[in-house]
Amino acid sequence: MIGSARLRLRPLAAGDAGFYRALYTDAALLRDIAPPLDDAAVARSFAAALRDAMAARPARRRWVIVESATGADVGLLGLLAGDDGAEVGALVTTDHQGRGYAAEAIAALARHAFADLGVRRLHTRHAPANAAAAGLMRKCGFAQLPLDANGQVRWELRAP
Repeated sequence: MIGSARLRLRPLAAGDAGFYRALYTDAALLRDIAPPLDDAAVARSFAAALRDAMAARPARRRWVIVESATGADVGLLGLLAGDDGAEVGALVTTDHQGRGYAAEAIAALARHAFADLGVRRLHTRHAPANAAAAGLMRKCGFAQLPLDANGQVRWELRAP
């Protein structure tokens, strides 16, 4: 099992459609990330996420972040494998932000990716105006890289 003292990560499953929809249609949650999706786009995205999960060696993996004490779904964590490592991304519901859950979940995922999946480098990116994401990356031990070609702030964490 992937997790920490307060959280566990479980693979995204068919029963998570409502939670997935709530995350990707929440304008406040997505304000510094991307425009919220409409219902049709959410349905397509969720179907693709489930197809990814069924692949023998999925390039994209997603986990629901679950609060161990209550069993509440508090966020979603994703990992996209690539030639130069894997990109990580996290969404935590607005009701559960400010509790350190994103940092804790990313740390648990990093341990799993490095120890069990053979990933040597994690990376992420965000809009320059997303100060919360920058703070999260620093807290997680990621090193800042130069901006990418689209002006996104880039970060990386290398395996120990």
